[in-house]
Amino acid sequence: MENLQQNHNRMTRFVQNSYQKLFSEPSLNGIEPQMPLFQVNSFLNQAINKNYTVAIQINANETIYETTGTLAKITDKRFILTNSHKNVTYLLGSADIRFIKKL
Repeated sequence: MENLQQNHNRMTRFVQNSYQKLFSEPSLNGIEPQMPLFQVNSFLNQAINKNYTVAIQINANETIYETTGTLAKITDKRFILTNSHKNVTYLLGSADIRFIKKL
């Protein structure tokens, strides 16, 4: 009976850890400082013109997300970021971007 209880406890911890990993916020290597808007616009234009793969930190409501992909311009202040697997697309504005860097 004691062995059954130990197995049950191990399974419970395993399931808890799995759900925590599944539903936790994505971990960032480092939160970068907010870039000035003129610098964000300059880097965006370079990335689009030269078709660079970039890493972008996005300012969300109360969290910061980081993602990578290639950019396409819609208008002067609107961009589409598509990840390398082509299965996730982000519609971004210049003001939504916290930090951008070339990979």
